[in-house]
Amino acid sequence: MKPTGIGGRLKCEEIEMPVAKIHVLEGQYDEARLGRVSSAVQNGLIRALGIPPEDFFQIIHVLPRSRFLHTPSFLGLTYSDDLILLEVTFISGRPKEKRLGLLKALNDGVVSAAGISPDDLLITLYETPGENISFGRGLAQRAHVSDRTSRAGVR
Repeated sequence: MKPTGIGGRLKCEEIEMPVAKIHVLEGQYDEARLGRVSSAVQNGLIRALGIPPEDFFQIIHVLPRSRFLHTPSFLGLTYSDDLILLEVTFISGRPKEKRLGLLKALNDGVVSAAGISPDDLLITLYETPGENISFGRGLAQRAHVSDRTSRAGVR
């Protein structure tokens, strides 16, 4: 991909690569409901981060009750058996406002698609330098992104 940064800042399409891990309780989500959650996650990433639709990497874990443990409430939120733990890992370099917008877009989309309470989506975002990711062949295809974001002061 050619650099398209403006004024030393990178555009989001230069730093695509989210990987989403969706964790749910066994018996709460059938294939159709999981499909709606999966689509909502991908659509939220596309809308909030501007990733291309073909940038699609997801892992869905359906866990038995003995392996999906959580508190019934935390920070004034109440969790049910519909709780989804969503982890999104992507290359660092997006501004705080983009990340906050992503949290909102994911919550709005997944809550609507799955028919769950807004409390029942716990999202964790993980950022990693481009040199820590290989898309195959043992090459760090996005190592240049981290070099440019550190030089440009993007956070």
